Amino acid sequence: MVIELTITTILIFAAFIVTIFILYKLIKFFFRASLIVAASFAFPWIAKYFGLAITANLQTGILFAISGFTLFCIYEFFHFIVQFFKIITWPFRRKGGKK
Repeated sequence: MVIELTITTILIFAAFIVTIFILYKLIKFFFRASLIVAASFAFPWIAKYFGLAITANLQTGILFAISGFTLFCIYEFFHFIVQFFKIITWPFRRKGGKK
């Protein structure tokens, strides 16, 4: 069996690596989002246990879960923007790091 190293082979391998990277990031995002949703859903009952005047029912739990997921998505979006601009502006930053 002879394996030839052609442009097509290199592109297929690069696409494979990019696919694995994207899947890793998506799995990491969904795992973190599920933890945020679970914690947000449980918040009304935890707050009521500690004596806060809040109604703890299924509707309130779902509302908090949706709010938590929305805030998490907004945070992830802005985190992506900041990281993107850090990568874009790396040649313009001072050499020697932060002082």
